[in-house]
Amino acid sequence: MAVLKNAIKSFDPAPDKKNEIEQVLSLLFELAESKTENFKKEIAQSLRTAGTEENPTVPITQVLRYQSDTRAYTSEDSTKILTEATTAIKGFVSGGSENIINGIGSLLSTGVNALLGSGFGIQAEREDYFVAVEGLSIIRVDVKSWIRKVEVQGISKRIESIFAFVAAKSSVNVDKISFNTFLQAYMYQLERVKLPQAELIAEINNAKEVYNLLKTSDVVAINPKLESVVTMFPSGSIG
Repeated sequence: MAVLKNAIKSFDPAPDKKNEIEQVLSLLFELAESKTENFKKEIAQSLRTAGTEENPTVPITQVLRYQSDTRAYTSEDSTKILTEATTAIKGFVSGGSENIINGIGSLLSTGVNALLGSGFGIQAEREDYFVAVEGLSIIRVDVKSWIRKVEVQGISKRIESIFAFVAAKSSVNVDKISFNTFLQAYMYQLERVKLPQAELIAEINNAKEVYNLLKTSDVVAINPKLESVVTMFPSGSIG
């Protein structure tokens, strides 16, 4: 598998079909690039309305980072696209628990596998979002993926499909959600890795501590004697 632009540059068609195939490859590249740009806009729009009645997903305070990529591969490379796509997304939450990183990777692999299993001559898209504890922060990761199967004589033996994805990492606005709401989204990843009960409780307790640390609503009180702000952090136990 290769980055799409490099794959196109390395392609060496037969002389009699050179112009035709080069035009098709250029169109495929432009289509993949267009998809990534549209995905960025769509994710940005979705994040702007997150937490509202029209879009009741976990709200954010700010987008921290985008990552996008386009790839070309044959059927023999299909496992590589899973590895590289999941590795790229895992890098977004490098400061998080290994259990959660593996959970996100597993869920993302399932989604990419569904795209890879789509039929020839069609294109398919998938959208996912996850929440995770990353060190002392809580983040949201949005992923949009797209695949187009290539069925053009003279190309499909070398390039069977093209794949594009965009990921966005954002900071979660914990003041706009309850811990229970956050936990409902968080459990999506936790359940995927099938942790023993003791480890599951430890992950939830850690998430509760980070959530309480970040939450500003109802945790700040004024001590009139000291005339200062005193921040009170609740217990890290489940509750």
